[in-house]
Amino acid sequence: MIKSINLKILLIFIVALAVGFSISVPITVYLFKNPIAQSIRNEYAMRSGLIADVYSRLAPAERGPYLKQLSETQKVSLWIYDRNGLRYAYGRASKHNLTDDDIRLVQDGAEVVKRMSVLPLPTSMNLGFPLRTADEQLAIVIHPESSETGLVLTMTGAFILIALAIGSFKFVLFTRIVVKPLRALTAATRKVAKGDYNIVLQTKSKDELGVLSEQFQQMAHEISQVERMRQEFVSNVSHEIQTPLASISGFVSILQKDGLNEAEQLRCLNIIRQESMRLSRLSENMLRLATIDSNHYPFHPTLVRLDRQLRRIVVAAEPQWAAKRLNIRLELPTTSIHADEDLLSQVWLNIFGNSIKFTPEGGEISIELRQENGEIGVVFRDTGIGIAEEDRKRVFERFYMADKSHNREAGGSGLGLAIVKRVVELHSGSVAIDSDLGKGTAVTVFLPAV
Repeated sequence: MIKSINLKILLIFIVALAVGFSISVPITVYLFKNPIAQSIRNEYAMRSGLIADVYSRLAPAERGPYLKQLSETQKVSLWIYDRNGLRYAYGRASKHNLTDDDIRLVQDGAEVVKRMSVLPLPTSMNLGFPLRTADEQLAIVIHPESSETGLVLTMTGAFILIALAIGSFKFVLFTRIVVKPLRALTAATRKVAKGDYNIVLQTKSKDELGVLSEQFQQMAHEISQVERMRQEFVSNVSHEIQTPLASISGFVSILQKDGLNEAEQLRCLNIIRQESMRLSRLSENMLRLATIDSNHYPFHPTLVRLDRQLRRIVVAAEPQWAAKRLNIRLELPTTSIHADEDLLSQVWLNIFGNSIKFTPEGGEISIELRQENGEIGVVFRDTGIGIAEEDRKRVFERFYMADKSHNREAGGSGLGLAIVKRVVELHSGSVAIDSDLGKGTAVTVFLPAV
């Protein structure tokens, strides 16, 4: 398989020329074979008549010098035969291709023309004409030593024109191999421009056009996915913003009514405060995620004591897990890592926060640090409600919430694990979740060791 379009076009050009020249040979022979042969025959038949007329009038002693002079001036080789054999021979050619039988036929009054090559070149012809004198019947053989310039030029020009015409026609036919994928690619660009990303291109060839078609199809597929994600993102954002706004608007309307006691007013104000904080967290997480996704986010890795950082996260969240009387178990050996401390802190806050949210009162959360195979693993394991198998495949999607009702009550937005995954990827790591409904969840973050 040819993998270069330049080489493919060059081969097409060579093949087209080869086909053109090979076909033009028989065509040129067909067109010029008989006309050239007939033209030369007629010309030398006329010359032989003049030679015979002059030759018969000359004295025997004058005939040899006349024939010699004629051979030199007319650029021909001449042979004169009588009944006893060769009498005169003049010119550069040492012999001709007429046989003895041919000579006898000429002496009997016939004309004999023989060609030695396939192409009808004048220099390949030997012409035998009868030559009659007063006393005897002779045979003259004429061999042109040089071709007729006009005929040769005409034939050569015709040969080249025919070859170029056939070669060009074949080249146009062959280049359809190259033009066809270009036309398909052009049609595909029009579809993409109209918003239709369902592109199917045949990519059998492995040259630059084949690679371009394959990459264009892949690009259209990725754009389609991005467009779908954008629509889902807009829909999710609208929904996530609309829900707390509707709640705030509803409770503000309630507060505007008369007759509410202080307890009811405080309850409404507390709900309004919670929904406002939820909106604030949502916008903050969206901004953080958008910033991390951009190529301009300041990423400053330093040497971080991972065990100390995890302990600080646990201490900072003590009011939340202490309120639920959760048992926290830590296995944090001294471990250092190259990472952006602020970004990594957000990862541990999000994972640990989820464990606190979804672990019932009196449950247990363990955090374990381990190092093996050139990786550092941080495992958060809880005895919470767990995650269903169908939800585990989507928990890292933005705005996806496995238990929407529980998340809504807990103030979740579905962005926490999306942020976790993106930050871990920035650190060239990975995240894995192992969970079953009612049996708790284990989230493991793998990071490159120092």
